[in-house]
Amino acid sequence: MSGDRPGRRLVLWDIDGTLLSNAESEEVLFVGALEAVLGPVAEVVHPYRHGKTDLQQVTEYLLANGGTPEHVSAGSRALIEVSETHFATPGERVTLPGVPELLDAFAARGHVNALLTGNGPERARLKLRSAGLDVVAFDFSWSFFGADSVARPDLARAAAKRAAEGGLVPVIIGDTVADGVAAAEAGIDFVGVATGVYDVQQLAEVAHLAVVDDLATGATTVLDVIAGR
Repeated sequence: MSGDRPGRRLVLWDIDGTLLSNAESEEVLFVGALEAVLGPVAEVVHPYRHGKTDLQQVTEYLLANGGTPEHVSAGSRALIEVSETHFATPGERVTLPGVPELLDAFAARGHVNALLTGNGPERARLKLRSAGLDVVAFDFSWSFFGADSVARPDLARAAAKRAAEGGLVPVIIGDTVADGVAAAEAGIDFVGVATGVYDVQQLAEVAHLAVVDDLATGATTVLDVIAGR
């Protein structure tokens, strides 16, 4: 597709590892939510993995540590509460190189910057603000969040349907194999960026359009394959 003009794009950004640096604190937050619901757990089972949705993580933490499906709603609320405290101090997350420039470049070309993230909308805002990234750079009315489904492909399929109805051509930018798998299952283009836990070779196994080392050195490639010239 490089060099083509694919039409007005819905650019769906992942957050952790793509827009912002990853952090080890995520597991701590899910444990905090778990114990807010169940009380102290002597030996926590950690089912955490990059690429899962918040709802999936909360559900798996609770079920692996003695909770039941009835605890999930309370666990989701607790996750937001512990995240509000955790991200109250600016700088807990860092915006990755090349991100602000690409956001501006897509917007200047008339494309829509939005989110397709495992985070819920509240946690997405908290993380973006912590990193000093302008929340209004993303159209939340076109965004899809991991508080809505256990399965990330469900989010991608919903995005594909909504984009088709709105006359937009969707593309996901993400740093995990789960992002690429979700895109493939929904028939959406995918650009992989190796700034998370997966390297270029691993992402290339699921990438549709391109894989770049990062969004600074790979900016020209990303603009070419997504926005056209």
